[in-house]
Amino acid sequence: MIIAGVDGGLRVITQTAHQEQCGRIAAAWGNHAFARPEPWEPVVRAAGMHDEGWRPWEDEAGVDAAGRPRGFTDMPEDVHCAIHARSAAAARDAGVRVGLLVGMHVSGLPMRRLGLDGPMPVPGDRGAAVEDLVRSQAAHARQLRSAIGEGVEVASWAWAAYRVLQAVDLLSLYLTWRGLASAEAWTLPRVPRCQGDERGRELVIRPAGARACSVSPWPFASARVSAPVDYRIIEDRPYRDAAALAAALVAAPTVRQDMELVAT
Repeated sequence: MIIAGVDGGLRVITQTAHQEQCGRIAAAWGNHAFARPEPWEPVVRAAGMHDEGWRPWEDEAGVDAAGRPRGFTDMPEDVHCAIHARSAAAARDAGVRVGLLVGMHVSGLPMRRLGLDGPMPVPGDRGAAVEDLVRSQAAHARQLRSAIGEGVEVASWAWAAYRVLQAVDLLSLYLTWRGLASAEAWTLPRVPRCQGDERGRELVIRPAGARACSVSPWPFASARVSAPVDYRIIEDRPYRDAAALAAALVAAPTVRQDMELVAT
């Protein structure tokens, strides 16, 4: 869950609502300056289901020792890794390229996004759960690449598509989590302008109102991208246990919040 304090309560956005927003953002991607890696449809599908493994967990979301709802960053490593593995498994069922991209995403999360955020941790510096996740996803990736057809073209497509997926994921998190709420500027590194563009471009995200952000340079086809997301508001207080939190979430009505990305 993506949890943010709002006036009078906590805004809760599920990871599955977040991934739906990501799918909408991905569908709008691409213009003369930022060409889509082709085939493109698996990228949109991967964006729209990259957190699918969270669905059963969110039905029984827990609380920490102080009774506070657990957000997606506030979880034991082994639980996190198990959820990521479920996301990758669901994606493999959806298609070979979808599975390849989501597998890269989930193994990249504890690996500094496969080097986009700095040098990757080396074996021995990673916990046992992370080691198991990275090893298992590497094995799946070999099978998936073999099914597609090994070669430079597949590797080039996967790396470009993965970096677009990372940009889309962070654009959604900017809107729904800490970026927009704190009026920060975020920089997205090495966003590919085309397949084979190893260096890429930095995209800068800034607030553009209470429910919108600007992106520069602009990677979308139209000058505005609608990115609505569903959320619920619960009381900002400790909860007795997971069952009490679940009851509060069930009782809270789901509201759709309109959000936008705009060109500068």
